[in-house]
Amino acid sequence: MGDDNSISDEEELYRSVRNQINNTEFFYDDNGQLIITRDAFKDRKKQPSVDRAKLRNFTPSLSKLSESDGIVSLSTKNVRAIGDVKTNTEEGGLRHSVEVVYAPINSIPKNLAHSQVTVEPIFFGSDNKQKKAFKLLRIALARLATKSGWILNPY
Repeated sequence: MGDDNSISDEEELYRSVRNQINNTEFFYDDNGQLIITRDAFKDRKKQPSVDRAKLRNFTPSLSKLSESDGIVSLSTKNVRAIGDVKTNTEEGGLRHSVEVVYAPINSIPKNLAHSQVTVEPIFFGSDNKQKKAFKLLRIALARLATKSGWILNPY
């Protein structure tokens, strides 16, 4: 599996999904099917946070950001399989490959399981084309989360 800094395709990732008043991160459709929305993967730095399950001792509740949140599970392999996200530029198109990078937080509150979904080359600036590319990444992540469903239900 390699050292703890490299994340293998077989690793499971946890993402906390907020359950708040005026919630926009998930809903249930008319058939009662869970739908995780792209809002569940918002991030002002355009690098959504996930936790490595093995570094949380496979205890999803440790990844909750607040008590009422739910947790979804994503496989690293499926996140990487999103493939390329494209940004249209004046020169043509710029392709961003999707990666999961280990990024532990050593400050308080400490989170040694923290990782980020990133793209290479990185999204930059607030340009509308960059926003659209990040939106497409969030949609792809939401689809994966919807497919896998809750690993820990919100309340």
